[in-house]
Amino acid sequence: MDLRINLQEFSMTLAPKVALVALLLLGACGQSSKQLTCPDPSSVAPPSIGAAFVNNLTTRLAGPDRENSITEAIGEIHRRDPSLDATAVTNILVAADCPNVMAQPDHDANADRARIAVFRAQVDQLLGS
Repeated sequence: MDLRINLQEFSMTLAPKVALVALLLLGACGQSSKQLTCPDPSSVAPPSIGAAFVNNLTTRLAGPDRENSITEAIGEIHRRDPSLDATAVTNILVAADCPNVMAQPDHDANADRARIAVFRAQVDQLLGS
């Protein structure tokens, strides 16, 4: 299966819908407007993955080949620690992308939550979760 095609299909069809649902849910849930903070990579990544991997992944996810970086990171995480379940893999990727979310020019709590929700949905789809 070619994951790039799936990513294209996701970004063209599901991503906008997921973003809209995330924004609606965030507004309906009355989330506070407190600023989000990114988790410490060492608290999310087990020693088999390591904080350095998460920090490096942050840089890769900010680059021009984001879709490939996600796919490659999933494969590398599975190689480094095959015992990790989909939730753990997703949490590692979300922690890695969090600094990129916070660096966006329209950085506010609701926009940050929506971006994280869309990214999480994209990773979950790739993992078949």
